[in-house]
Amino acid sequence: MSAQDIIMGSRVAHVRELKAEIERLRSENAALRTAHDSLKAHFDLALLAAADLASGEPLEIWDGWNLVLGAKKEAKDRDELIAQANASGKRVWIVFDGPDENVHLLGANVRVSYTGGTGEHRADKLIVDFVRMAAYLGRAEQVSVRTNDKDFLKSVCRAREIERSRT
Repeated sequence: MSAQDIIMGSRVAHVRELKAEIERLRSENAALRTAHDSLKAHFDLALLAAADLASGEPLEIWDGWNLVLGAKKEAKDRDELIAQANASGKRVWIVFDGPDENVHLLGANVRVSYTGGTGEHRADKLIVDFVRMAAYLGRAEQVSVRTNDKDFLKSVCRAREIERSRT
């Protein structure tokens, strides 16, 4: 083996390392892009709902797919859940995970939103972030969350603690 072969082997190994690093950075960039898109969608939805808190009226946030697909199904499908919200006479915001971000106002008191993006627990994160924001404003008592996910409810309770620790 000549010195030239050793140098070429070293360069090939270095190129492989660079390619691996590029792939790692591409993956990291994609994850950051997804997180950014999710945060942007959540921020817009949270601003919309925050305006609702200014009225002083209670707001129920429903964990959409949990109530439809969870172990304790409370509706057979999305439409039945929306019908329950309309029949409740309360201000209800139903949050679903969904690939495309959008919001629909259904009547005067019901808002249905889809988080957009990919990944798990996007609706949970949006709801917890909103409860935390309400706590920062001193309005967490106006917000209640309807879900059958016990771990998620613990996260909601921790988000509410912000208000209690400030007083």
